Amino acid sequence: MRTLFCLCCLITFGAFAAEPVRQPGLPTTTPVTQNRDHATYDWATRHAAVLAWHHTFKPDVVIIGDSIIHYWGGEPKAPKAWAPQAWADCFAGLKVSNLGFGWDRTENVLWRIDNGELDDIHPKVIIIKIGTNNTAVNNTPEDIAAGIEAVCAAAHAKQPGAKILVLGILPRHDEKPPRPAITEKVNTLLAAQLTGVPWLTFRDFGDAFRGPDGVPDPKLYSDGVHINATGYGILGAKIRAQLLALMH
Repeated sequence: MRTLFCLCCLITFGAFAAEPVRQPGLPTTTPVTQNRDHATYDWATRHAAVLAWHHTFKPDVVIIGDSIIHYWGGEPKAPKAWAPQAWADCFAGLKVSNLGFGWDRTENVLWRIDNGELDDIHPKVIIIKIGTNNTAVNNTPEDIAAGIEAVCAAAHAKQPGAKILVLGILPRHDEKPPRPAITEKVNTLLAAQLTGVPWLTFRDFGDAFRGPDGVPDPKLYSDGVHINATGYGILGAKIRAQLLALMH
């Protein structure tokens, strides 16, 4: 049904390119709140802080995601910042809002977008990096990809003038079957389904975090999923190159 829908939604900018949509009824596309990281921060309090932040701060760039984004650096402040220098280098000269929330999945990001986190601002670029936490809860690759597409659709609906940069799910140092296959399939689906959308760019930086043997490089990770300061330096440099191209 999904393939048929995409084929029937052909649009003028590409032979088989279709706008990302929100598919109802999937766990990955049904907006819900969460508080899985409550030992570190309060999810509802951070959501309120984002709304208050955007009353006065009008960012050029918004970066949305999970703990990999939340604890990188920037504002609104997190309880900890793992790589503030890499953050400063990545976003130098730009006004940026950090909308990362620890332990978020696609469905939690959808709730946040639906409930005002992209309202009353006019960013030039929205960066989306979400999905790794969905790989741990028996979501299929197709459903995870659908969730990420739904986040893209929701962000575009709120901010149709913004360009959207979607990042593939990064490899994890704790990868064990079937997780690597799930991550690879999600990124393959996204690359196929999001190519050709004029307001959206998809990039998979996974190879930069793997060694020659294809295994995640332990020197770039602080634990099973989170990259360290060196890893953030790599991620930040790649994001900055994309930002400069998109904002040119």
